[in-house]
Amino acid sequence: MSSLTRSRIAIIAVVVLFIIPVVIAKLVLDQHWYQGAVTNRGTLLVPPLALSEETTAALPAGWRLLYRQPQACSDYCERALFTLNQVDVALGKDSQRVTPVLLTHSDFNHLNISAYQSVTRIESDTLYQVLHSLPARTVMIIDPMGNVVMHYPLHLSEQETLAEGKNILADLRRLLKLSRVG
Repeated sequence: MSSLTRSRIAIIAVVVLFIIPVVIAKLVLDQHWYQGAVTNRGTLLVPPLALSEETTAALPAGWRLLYRQPQACSDYCERALFTLNQVDVALGKDSQRVTPVLLTHSDFNHLNISAYQSVTRIESDTLYQVLHSLPARTVMIIDPMGNVVMHYPLHLSEQETLAEGKNILADLRRLLKLSRVG
């Protein structure tokens, strides 16, 4: 082989060695064979559910951790209130930025929430109807701009409730750390 042929083969080999990984990466990403890492522990709403100013007028300012009370309150209500209260206590200095909220409807019997001092009761029929599109028995995170960004399921077992509370706390801490508002 002449030196010219060897040079061409060497150049082609180098180009192919650099192009093949790019082509394989493009194929893997386009075919969705790769699942990227996820850091959130709750269900992220994409796009977030944007609430109007009229709807959020009843809510306190800042970040909100909200539970929508069902008409027939069961053990889930107690678990939700416990979780809201514990997450607020566990936030420490950041608890001033977050308000735990129990959302009720005017037709419902009111729960006694005196044991949960950090939880604020709000009665808003319009907000209740807007949030009806989200799954029942969930705790929601609402950002200062009025967007529902995440929600978490409730559980009856104590172990699962504590684990979900830790999930809420981890995501909320991450959101508060990255947030420039509220």
